[in-house]
Amino acid sequence: MPLMPKPLIILTADKDALYGVRELVRRPDDLGIGSVEFDCYPHPRHDCGVFKEAHEFLRAFLKWDHAVVLFDREGCGQEDRTCEDLEDIVERRLAANGWDDRAKAVVLDPELECWIWDSSLQVNRVLGWTHTRDLDRWLCERGFPLGTDGKPQRPKEAFAAALRYQNRHPSSALFQDLGKAFRSSGCSERSFLRFRNALQRWFPPV
Repeated sequence: MPLMPKPLIILTADKDALYGVRELVRRPDDLGIGSVEFDCYPHPRHDCGVFKEAHEFLRAFLKWDHAVVLFDREGCGQEDRTCEDLEDIVERRLAANGWDDRAKAVVLDPELECWIWDSSLQVNRVLGWTHTRDLDRWLCERGFPLGTDGKPQRPKEAFAAALRYQNRHPSSALFQDLGKAFRSSGCSERSFLRFRNALQRWFPPV
């Protein structure tokens, strides 16, 4: 564990999310925030571990100014609860363990890939598709219908299938590339806006 407190600590459910989110925060202008020093760690027990133990994991970071906790609703073991309920539970645990109102929980529904598909032009580029319509058509043909928001209803499975079709292997480095290419102006996903709004409130542009 690092010894020097920083303005922000981010806890993710795995290395894929860590690599993607880390690249996002390294581009403060796109998020509409000031430049911020931060640490980012994955939880060894993934989404379920973050939901149950974020307050314990982050106890060593109480001297950091703020904390963001990110995890997927799918896989956290509490899929029958709403995202809002899950976020409230985690934030109350954090507050009771010394974070007060300095921490924010963000639940991705159903998984991190919901952010990716909200920025489909970047998905096209990283996956090698020339046109968005070509990718949309391919998804529908392969049994991944698009919802009213224009995203596949099963984002993680759709992303994995698109990777296989393009002979790409899932990796944390791929999520790092997506984090670099992601444009927040094209993302209206509830969880992403919650994440960005918290950072904008804590670290406004100078």
